Amino acid sequence: MLSGLIGSILGFGSSVVPAITEHYKTKKSMEFELQKMEKIAELTAKGYDHEIKRFAEMGLHEEQKALLAHDTAISQGTGFMSALQKSVRPVITYAFFILFAAIEITLLRESVNAGMSLTNALNVLWDDDTKAIFAAIISFWFGSRAIEKARDR
Repeated sequence: MLSGLIGSILGFGSSVVPAITEHYKTKKSMEFELQKMEKIAELTAKGYDHEIKRFAEMGLHEEQKALLAHDTAISQGTGFMSALQKSVRPVITYAFFILFAAIEITLLRESVNAGMSLTNALNVLWDDDTKAIFAAIISFWFGSRAIEKARDR
């Protein structure tokens, strides 16, 4: 009787052990596959982000090429309309610079006439906003050239 009981337990145990081992292997395999899928999704997301950045840079480059082509087409034209097209940016730039200079000179003169020292008046007129405007203008006109030269190197 005891031997029958032991035989049954050993028979049941020997049939369960492979199932338990297989379950453990399957569980580990599924965990590995899940980790692998998560890593692939993460890399895909990073790759997709990289692709978006690459296409954005390509778009900026294409925009720059289109602007240069447009400027080249304008510069090659002849006649009154071509001259008018060529003069728009410089005339607007000169007009705003003259307006800016006139305002600053008038304010400086009025400040000095009101009794403010020249140093204090210049410090008041050359404030952070004026510096930012000046920097933006210089960067607009000369910064793109520096970037193009650096890009060519």
